[in-house]
Amino acid sequence: MHKNNKSTATILEKGTDGEVRLNNWLRENGITYFQIKQDIQSFMHSFAQVMKRPDFFVLVEGLSMLAVDAKNYSLSNGYFTLNKIELEKAIAFEIITKMPFWFAYLHQSDSGSTWYWISALKALYAGIMRVNKTTGEEFLVISVSEFIAIRNQSDISKLYTQRSGLNAKIVPIRKLSN
Repeated sequence: MHKNNKSTATILEKGTDGEVRLNNWLRENGITYFQIKQDIQSFMHSFAQVMKRPDFFVLVEGLSMLAVDAKNYSLSNGYFTLNKIELEKAIAFEIITKMPFWFAYLHQSDSGSTWYWISALKALYAGIMRVNKTTGEEFLVISVSEFIAIRNQSDISKLYTQRSGLNAKIVPIRKLSN
């Protein structure tokens, strides 16, 4: 469902397009993954109220399984955005399942597609809270410099560098809601 005019695409269409494109990218790069069906029967309803449902489980062979959510948001002035409630639910997923949760943002440029990945914990640590003036919705802005650019299978190992760097620090506990 790749649209030529992304400005006319709805949020749902852009999200579906991002999932399809990440699915294709994972397959083309020979990365082992499981796609999570996005219907209410595939994810316990009570969990859906508390936890973020990932789009994929990605197997990093010999290391771990990662929960991954595809994002198809525009890079704006060097920043990506992330909904506060979505981040809270991703952190809840990590706490409940003990599985690292990652967001993979698609960025399309003249030189091609790049996936920028950030762990939910890193987003919590690095994000700056903002409020949408129209809707009142809280969201985080996160500098692209906080993300890891993943272009191919060999770049996947970079993800553990970001997580291990966070684990080595004492991350201040932030209260996301006022």
